[in-house]
Amino acid sequence: MHYEPELIDELVALRRSLHQHPEVAFEEVVTAAAVESYLQRCNMDEIHTGIGQTGIVAVLHGNRPGKMIALRADMDALPMQEGRDQTEVEYCSHLAGRFHGCGHDGHTVMLLGAAKILAKHRHFSGTLVFIFQCAEENLLGAKAMLDDGLYTRFPFDEIYGLHNMPGRARGVIEVNQAATLTASDIFTLTLQGKGGHGAVPERCVDPIVMAARLIADYQTIISRSISPLQTATISFGSIQGGSSHNIIPDKVILSGTVRTYDPQVRIEVKQRMQQLLDSVTQGYGGKGEITYIAGCPSVINDDKLARELVTAFQQWRGIESCYLANSPVGPSEDFAFYLAHAPGVYGFLGIGEKPMCHHPHYDFDDSVIGQGIDWWINIAVTRLSYQR
Repeated sequence: MHYEPELIDELVALRRSLHQHPEVAFEEVVTAAAVESYLQRCNMDEIHTGIGQTGIVAVLHGNRPGKMIALRADMDALPMQEGRDQTEVEYCSHLAGRFHGCGHDGHTVMLLGAAKILAKHRHFSGTLVFIFQCAEENLLGAKAMLDDGLYTRFPFDEIYGLHNMPGRARGVIEVNQAATLTASDIFTLTLQGKGGHGAVPERCVDPIVMAARLIADYQTIISRSISPLQTATISFGSIQGGSSHNIIPDKVILSGTVRTYDPQVRIEVKQRMQQLLDSVTQGYGGKGEITYIAGCPSVINDDKLARELVTAFQQWRGIESCYLANSPVGPSEDFAFYLAHAPGVYGFLGIGEKPMCHHPHYDFDDSVIGQGIDWWINIAVTRLSYQR
């Protein structure tokens, strides 16, 4: 599909304006207002604001009945400082400690561009629901919008997402056949011993020794309790305990994260963590407690839908425009919460050799906006028989 230069120029200008005014989770007031204003000019059938605090949903009906398909983009920025100033780029962030360092400004304008094009020609079956989500970075926005009645009010049959990806070929879309992004859980271990003088350790129950043993033993969960054909990661992020070089403390607290793809592996890792905690602490004569918070589930693409969309996009845009993969990545995405309600596909749009997301010198690549729009239109064509 050919786009008028005016559309791309318009979207680039909007993207850079959003980049200058980044807003973090649940604070996307200016961003939401800009999105609403643009959607109003696109002749949507319905625009709903304030969902999950700052989320926006727009509805577009086709000229004949059919499925309800949801297309989702995230709007929030990161609570970090941009590493560039106006001497390097004229549209750098105007807000200290706020930065669109993950490309959500680009995601937003690509979906807005698709909405504008799709609204001009309603020759499709069913309904398109455009979700502009708040608070993806802290993995709370999707759940907040769902808790606020998103699925009840807009019961989509399928849902789709797209994220830019540095390090992938510019303008090329990668779609995983199944596992795409990890589940992310948080744990805290409290190890209770018996403190005392470092010169008489036999009178103590040393929680530091217990902590050292557990850190090593937990890695055997990955190497010996999980199949080599599966994947899991246990990472410790903090250890707190002790106050002096010659005092054995009473207590040590450790915290970290668990990342998995397979739901059964997620359960097994948690169970083994509890078993090892019990055996190690009892063996040393101490006590242990684990607080385990199940966070965001894994993103698992629907294989059939993924294959269908990739095939259709290759037929339209060429064999090198898109490809199926089996290379899930480590971060998490609250897009997973939508997949508990309906099947869907989450893809990655390459932006070339740029700094990785969350790096202070990251920037979205405006040259791929057209490819992103094409992906959204490809979904409407493939799933709702849109006549482009």
